Amino acid sequence: MKSIDEIAREAGFERDELAATEPQVATATNGDISVTFPDRFIRFTAQAIDRRTREFNVVLTIQFKPDPNRPARRLLADTRVNLMSQSAKEGLARSLAKRRDEEWPALIEDFSAAVQDNWSPGDPAVVLTTVTDPGPTQYLVSPLLQLDEHTVIFGQGGGGKSVTGLAIAIAYAVGRSIIPGLDVQGSGGTLYLDWERSALAHRRRAASMLAVMGRSDCPNLHYRRMHGLLADSADDIKRYCGLHGIGLIVTDSVGMACGGEINEEAAVLGYFNAARVIGGTWLSIAHVAKAESNGKPIGSQYWYTQPQGGTYEMLGESTEGESTLHLTMIHQKTNDHRNPTMAWAVDFANGQIVYRRADPVDATTDTRKLPIAMRIADVLGSDGALTAAEIAERTGTPVQQITTALNRGTKRFVKVGGGRPQRWGLMAPNNHDNYHDLSDSNGGVITQPPKGAGVITTYTLNNQGEREKPRLPYKDDDDGPEEILPWDNLRGEMTL
Repeated sequence: MKSIDEIAREAGFERDELAATEPQVATATNGDISVTFPDRFIRFTAQAIDRRTREFNVVLTIQFKPDPNRPARRLLADTRVNLMSQSAKEGLARSLAKRRDEEWPALIEDFSAAVQDNWSPGDPAVVLTTVTDPGPTQYLVSPLLQLDEHTVIFGQGGGGKSVTGLAIAIAYAVGRSIIPGLDVQGSGGTLYLDWERSALAHRRRAASMLAVMGRSDCPNLHYRRMHGLLADSADDIKRYCGLHGIGLIVTDSVGMACGGEINEEAAVLGYFNAARVIGGTWLSIAHVAKAESNGKPIGSQYWYTQPQGGTYEMLGESTEGESTLHLTMIHQKTNDHRNPTMAWAVDFANGQIVYRRADPVDATTDTRKLPIAMRIADVLGSDGALTAAEIAERTGTPVQQITTALNRGTKRFVKVGGGRPQRWGLMAPNNHDNYHDLSDSNGGVITQPPKGAGVITTYTLNNQGEREKPRLPYKDDDDGPEEILPWDNLRGEMTL
């Protein structure tokens, strides 16, 4: 006769579980909870636990292993059950009774109570200052996709969201940047979850992008045609991602992924919760109701507020008969910092899809959607120094918003002269070969640039008409702290 240790080892149970008469509960590091009934050689395992107001859903597996010399028999495999539904538990008991004669109602109740008692909706509380410093923000694709965060891009249909999502997925799968300005950090498996098109359509696009890199295959790029809610497939997707090392998931698009209930908070939060259960870094594609999106996706406010990696609006324009799509991506919402607006010209020709960097002002005809500071800079660059009212008129923006942006833009805009109303100009770039000679014969401070110059170089003339040495200027660099420039590098000129 075998000892309890031998039986436990061969059955895959712990010795204490077999020696005990009460149900034994164990919680795994990933949150799964198992409940073992040792006197019956039955183990219930709950995975993908999801608690809501009137639901306590688990994916349930039940194993029975009476003979230590034979593999465990599955009485139930990966079945979603609502433990707060009495009818669901009664139906489960009837189904199990057809497979084995046990006191299933009592076992199910004991299991349900154990799971609800031991489940925690989050990680254990910790003293925040004892948490290991994670260091600088990590990215999968910089500066768009933060590691293990959720990012949303939204825009009009046909505006380049899907092709860009696929380009980002391929870039990470290959470990090589495809879109200028979006730098891939490493490589890994990517999964494109598609509710809108077909594998064939995306296969053609993928081939056109891979051709630019001289490739025809991409083993790390996975695709799945989706139906129904993301939440209904979350458990299966989670297992697939674990099996294939998926680090990036792209969903196209969120409306169908939550069953079209884009205005229902429960459906939207269910989508984000399913993504969290699956894990990894997410890029979700959303839509807008009309051209006037007000910087937010269509539907519930949670499409805008929930993504911790940021929310980006994508503008897409093309001309009939041309093979180029002009894209502009605007960072609308962030928790930490705001990334600059980026634009590209995407060429669809000769069997290839090629992204080229572009000026955001040139990429869209509706400049009203661009950041105010960018519109101001465009106007000042073409028309020279202007008053806030003149800038407001040219940009179609309320003058108060213009004034606020000018006062905030201390590294881009400068007050010109001392007259009233106040005129504003652009700061000179750091490239000193760009300077314009604005001197006159009357002395004084020269501040008014010629029309179209868009660059202001100022200095002071003394009574002899000679330039006086001004104060040491500062080099303005958005990527770092201000740095005092040596006077000799300025050729006797001071840039503001």
